[in-house]
Amino acid sequence: MNLIDRYVSEVGKRLPLVKGRKDIEKELHSTLEDMLEDRAQKAGRAADEAMEIELLKEYGAPEKVAATYNPQPYLIGPRMYPFFLMVLKIVTAVITIVLLVLTGVKIATMSPMAGPEFAKAIGEGLLGIVSAVIAAFGNIVLVFAILERFVPTAEFKMDDEEKEWDPAALKKEPELDEIKIWEPILAIVFTFIALSIFNYNPQLIGMYTISGDKWSSIPVLTEAFFRWLPWINIGWIAEIVLNGILLRTGRWNIPTRVFSIGIKIFQIIIGFFLLTGPSILAVTPKSLLASGIFDADAAQTLGTMAQTGVRALIGLIIFVTVIDVIKAVYKLITQSSSARA
Repeated sequence: MNLIDRYVSEVGKRLPLVKGRKDIEKELHSTLEDMLEDRAQKAGRAADEAMEIELLKEYGAPEKVAATYNPQPYLIGPRMYPFFLMVLKIVTAVITIVLLVLTGVKIATMSPMAGPEFAKAIGEGLLGIVSAVIAAFGNIVLVFAILERFVPTAEFKMDDEEKEWDPAALKKEPELDEIKIWEPILAIVFTFIALSIFNYNPQLIGMYTISGDKWSSIPVLTEAFFRWLPWINIGWIAEIVLNGILLRTGRWNIPTRVFSIGIKIFQIIIGFFLLTGPSILAVTPKSLLASGIFDADAAQTLGTMAQTGVRALIGLIIFVTVIDVIKAVYKLITQSSSARA
């Protein structure tokens, strides 16, 4: 193997591209061979190792040459970074507020605690918030790293970028099919978080109590829910795919509306089975009574209210989703008619 072969191999090792790496190596090898041949002709002698060394030294170090094929090796590039910060702030704020409220409720519903027990409860609550925020941060970085590589950066231009502002634009009515870029991003992030929690950290979903210096948890979801979780996951993954497509297109079109309607109908079917099947809520009068926090009357009242409330919530979600399907079908018909006109 001559020096050019070794040089091209070193450049190839530093290329972040998987697809197209061989083509780049082949092109680089051909370029260097041509340059070496030109030098040999001008020098009036055959190419030798000294001439190769001189050529490669002028061409540059392998890592610098490899960098020219990937001029922006960002995990999250500058175009997408403002959206990343916006989503990160929203998600961390929501998680922090929700967990602070849950921590307060847990402490308030516990039996009177001494100073050390109270401090420990506060500390564990804050530690849970930090852990949840870190997990959310990891999910958000993962989502944006994927978007950075699969969504064109042109989709993430700021409104005032590379164009002059025209006051006449104020007269323009917004197009109904256009999407706001942050909407699908938020949907993808929260869906990733839901997938992570329900599939890998279901223990976080529960009612927590303390007895002495030990925490215990009352499960909130039953096995009936987890039997349906693979199907729920399919709906969530489909939502991620849909929002990824919307990020690329920047607007609704007929295929994405049809895809969205299909996802919603699928979710309605899953919701119907959750509503009519065994209860998915493990909070019952019996479980509340066993926790030792509530007396028999309170456990019966709260358990019944929880069961009724969950079924009412599922019914409300189904109703809202049906309305969304009707609206989506109307928009699809309108868009189809406009396309034919």
